[in-house]
Amino acid sequence: MCRNWHSCSQFCRPRRPEANPVTNADRVAPYSQRDIACAVKLCALLGWVGVIGVPIFSHAYRIGLDLNSLSLVFWYALFGLPISLFICWLLVKPFLRIMMRRKTSYVRAAYWGAGIGFSLVAVWVAFSRYRGWRKSQESKTKSSYGDGKDTIEVNGLLTDYGWWLLVQNSFQFILICTLAALIVRLIIGPGKYDLPIEAKQ
Repeated sequence: MCRNWHSCSQFCRPRRPEANPVTNADRVAPYSQRDIACAVKLCALLGWVGVIGVPIFSHAYRIGLDLNSLSLVFWYALFGLPISLFICWLLVKPFLRIMMRRKTSYVRAAYWGAGIGFSLVAVWVAFSRYRGWRKSQESKTKSSYGDGKDTIEVNGLLTDYGWWLLVQNSFQFILICTLAALIVRLIIGPGKYDLPIEAKQ
């Protein structure tokens, strides 16, 4: 028995067993691999609808919905959707895996959607402008193209009108990615943490 009971009471008293705290490592991810795969497919579909589907359908509607215009939409969907799915699986899925490690609110989904869109735009602009610069250095003959309203590019270099179209299209693409992320969040849900069986017992 301890002589100085007050000073040694913390050592003499039997310690109560401490409950094992549940750490982040003990938690199950809020989204399953199936949820991530579903999110990738939704992004591919929504991306195709926003970038290709709506402009093509609008053009077909302006010229009149007939068999030829509907077949045009069909062929763009037949070849465009697999390409969209491949691009999303290759470039978008890594971002989704990081985003879906945590529960996702609408604000978080919009933030990540805009970030993914901006990243893809930055890669495309860097690649296309580098290719245009190489073309301007190697081209011996003058070449240009436009959209019927004004000249977009001359010898691989964008005109002022071309830069304006690039900014406009980039902003629209980022907006499409943001809206797609919000729709995916609406369908997939916020995700939830669930304790494993060992932690529940």
